[in-house]
Amino acid sequence: MTLAVLACLMGGVAASLWLASFFLYASLRINPLHAGLWGWLDATLAWRHGMMPNVGRKLAGAALFGVLLSFGGPVFGLHALWASTNRRRLYGSARFASESDIRRAGLL
Repeated sequence: MTLAVLACLMGGVAASLWLASFFLYASLRINPLHAGLWGWLDATLAWRHGMMPNVGRKLAGAALFGVLLSFGGPVFGLHALWASTNRRRLYGSARFASESDIRRAGLL
């Protein structure tokens, strides 16, 4: 169980990094399909050392979108599945009665 959770967490981190790189490249008007796994980290280090001024907000926005999509998407999907399985029907499961149902109810 712990190994599976760790694997899912690492997969989520990798997805976050790739999505953050994708959104950063798109915001910088660079082809986002060339964004690798380390594009966002490289840009963050370049911004920190002063080689990419005025990119701080784009870095933060790309990281936020990446984390929200990679972790929030699966959580939202699981919540949607959970909510649909525990849903109580408002009017029951209506259907037309067969002849055997009518006889069982004593109406015929």
